[in-house]
Amino acid sequence: MRKFALIPMVLLSTSAVAEPLTYAFDKAHSQIHASVNHLGFSNSTARFLIKDGSLTLDVAEPTSGKVDVTIDANSMDFGDAKWKEHLSTDKWFNLAAFPDIRFVSTKVTSTGNDTMSIEGNLTLLGVTKPVTLNARLNKAGEHPFSKKPAVGFSATANFKRSEFGMDAYVPNVGDEVSLRIEIEASAG
Repeated sequence: MRKFALIPMVLLSTSAVAEPLTYAFDKAHSQIHASVNHLGFSNSTARFLIKDGSLTLDVAEPTSGKVDVTIDANSMDFGDAKWKEHLSTDKWFNLAAFPDIRFVSTKVTSTGNDTMSIEGNLTLLGVTKPVTLNARLNKAGEHPFSKKPAVGFSATANFKRSEFGMDAYVPNVGDEVSLRIEIEASAG
């Protein structure tokens, strides 16, 4: 059994046998950023917010963890109302028909002391495809304000938007989407 270096001894000493806890996402401190190349000039980036979901984790055995997260597609923020209106149409995110984006993990593999590969299924525009997150456990321990168990993760992933049916203007507008994810979650 591999243990992450960042897991405080306090958590391990509270129970002879660690058990999985279900954590709720701290929506104020969790974001998903998606970038795509725009005509070769820039990497246009949007921020998306978490709508719902949970993370189940045994800090002593993180590879048994599970994540199920629903992202509010309508929360996309490119910093411009007109651009958001354009990307809301059926050529892009089709928000009228597909207001949610969802990721459900299928397998977690340790890749280092505090890193892991999280394989799962991403559903975007009603299409489900496998996507792998490269994640780092930033911290696991008691939250200093709530005094409840808390965890924090950073993750990255890449996928091709055309595989989900979002192929407008490829290759001028990049096909590869880069994700950067920051998560805080608390149990109880």
